[in-house]
Amino acid sequence: MAELATLIYRTGILYIVALIVFRLMGKRTLAKMGPFDFAVIIMIGEAVAIGMEDTKTPLMNSIGITVSLGVLQFLLTWLNVRFRWLEKITQGVPSQLIMDGHIDEQKLIRERVSTADLRMELRQKDTQPTDVKEARLEPTGKISILKKSKKSKPKNKG
Repeated sequence: MAELATLIYRTGILYIVALIVFRLMGKRTLAKMGPFDFAVIIMIGEAVAIGMEDTKTPLMNSIGITVSLGVLQFLLTWLNVRFRWLEKITQGVPSQLIMDGHIDEQKLIRERVSTADLRMELRQKDTQPTDVKEARLEPTGKISILKKSKKSKPKNKG
């Protein structure tokens, strides 16, 4: 019974610490996860899990790891905002998949995006490749689409 109480106590403490760390990491990190963001969240999950499972490991070890990861992630995002070159390295850059209605098959292969996946995204945006001025695979994995502008037809005067 004492072991269960210890686990519940440790779980509660680590839950609160994880929530605080995620909150301090900022909305951007959680809303637009890049590769580094995803890795940090997994690592925080592992640090918290160790603290909950292993009662022989001091609770402060898990708290220290969790807080350290949160601080490192905060610093990285702060540096990314100030230095665009660093953001390109840590978050990646968008890849152009469609230009003026033409699908770049080589980019699809390089980014490991199937034509079926691209067409599904286009259908969800209610458009066809020929109607697209530009489509990019963003570093977050989202495909952003810029449609060609519709030219207005001149009105007949008469």
